[in-house]
Amino acid sequence: MRQSLSGLKIRARRKQAGLTQSELARRAGISPSYLNLIECNKRAIAGRLVDRIAAGLGVERSALDGEAERRIVATLEEIASEADIKGSSGHPGPAEDLVGRNPGWASLILSLHRAWRDQSQAVLALADRLSRDPFLGDSVHRMLTHAASIRSAAEILETDDLSQTERHRFRSIVAADSQRLSVVAKALLEFFDSTRIRVRSATPAEHVDAFILAEDNCFPDLETVASGFLKRRRSNESAAAAAERVLAERGLEAPGANAAQTASTRRFTLVREALKEETAGALGGYLQSHPALASEESRHLAASALQSYAAAAVLMPYDPFLEAAERWRYDIDALCRLFDVSYEQAAHRLATLRLPGSEAVRFAFMRSDASGYVTKRLPLPRLPLPRYGNACPLWTIHAAFQTPGLTARGFGELPSGDQFLFFARAVEKHPPAAALPRHLVSVMLACPAADAERVVYSEGIDRAAAMAPIGTICRLCPRPDCGHRQEARLIA
Repeated sequence: MRQSLSGLKIRARRKQAGLTQSELARRAGISPSYLNLIECNKRAIAGRLVDRIAAGLGVERSALDGEAERRIVATLEEIASEADIKGSSGHPGPAEDLVGRNPGWASLILSLHRAWRDQSQAVLALADRLSRDPFLGDSVHRMLTHAASIRSAAEILETDDLSQTERHRFRSIVAADSQRLSVVAKALLEFFDSTRIRVRSATPAEHVDAFILAEDNCFPDLETVASGFLKRRRSNESAAAAAERVLAERGLEAPGANAAQTASTRRFTLVREALKEETAGALGGYLQSHPALASEESRHLAASALQSYAAAAVLMPYDPFLEAAERWRYDIDALCRLFDVSYEQAAHRLATLRLPGSEAVRFAFMRSDASGYVTKRLPLPRLPLPRYGNACPLWTIHAAFQTPGLTARGFGELPSGDQFLFFARAVEKHPPAAALPRHLVSVMLACPAADAERVVYSEGIDRAAAMAPIGTICRLCPRPDCGHRQEARLIA
């Protein structure tokens, strides 16, 4: 991803503040000509200079680093790669220009795309039901039958040689079949209404993604709630035992044991239920006014995600977990043993260790099923994770399915030159059931290659020899000779 967003944002912020280039340059301690080069994206900006310019504009550094905009750029690029959208003119040009100069229009395009996807899904669902639903076929047949009966009775009533008794009988037939026709028509109306309701938009889940990313997947108030819960434990009482006691004291039953649950999932569920009262205040503060959560459904989904976050913070307390992660060099198996949690729970917790002043290695988190469908994604600033297409087939998240229970690992370099360490494992989502295939999901973490020495999964790998030339999705990857390509590339 080109570093072209910061300069455009600086210019936009400067104009909003009513500052000249000379005045902002004076505040930042640089020459006006150098500031002009920065704003025109002819000079890179990093380090303390970003801080000085942010101070000169009176904004936080995060307002200029372009991370949120890079996510929008990645999404726009992915949208442009869709076969149903791409026009005959080819690629529309750098998305960075649109996002940097007209962020409002960029957001509007994303909204329009979401609306188009929702309408497309509705059309497909209706078309499928129109062609396959037995209720519809039966309803149409009954409508035709009742209409034919009404027509026949009406034609007979037009004759003059009917007795009063016969007229009364045929009028009753018309009335009865008209009533039946009305019932069928009403049922059809309800059918189409319910179809429209059941075609659910993916937008609420996307809103939750945006909310979590905007907060850097770190929620200090929930860390405080978890810490308070742990302090109220009795001596030698586990977090799960404390959760059961708390539920009993409130007159609530602990969630029933489920044969499909693992022991770690059972503990997680117990703690999550016990924390609902404690997290209520913190959730309100996060959810009620956040701009990313635009609907009641998105707020409900976000609340569920935050309750799970709090449960993880109890089972894996921040400071002890961070200390153990550093000591064991982010060995997830070691963390699972120390904290008695599942592989996925420990991996996800690693992606939340972002408290200011106490940050761990920064990880992207991604979870996929065997079909390649991504069920959870937490990207890094320069590692966009796919939303509308399958990830690059060279990513370790796919290789992990070849050896379930073992860790697949390797280095990858994006076309931008950014390098990352990837490691993933395919794990059982639920215990296997008779006559059903194993329910495996692949859980992957990725960190910048610059941090790889801090992570145990880089050991024994010759980085230069193992650096795979990867992309994000095929249609956005410009590599001309990739033997794993599944779709034609969009960008020449």
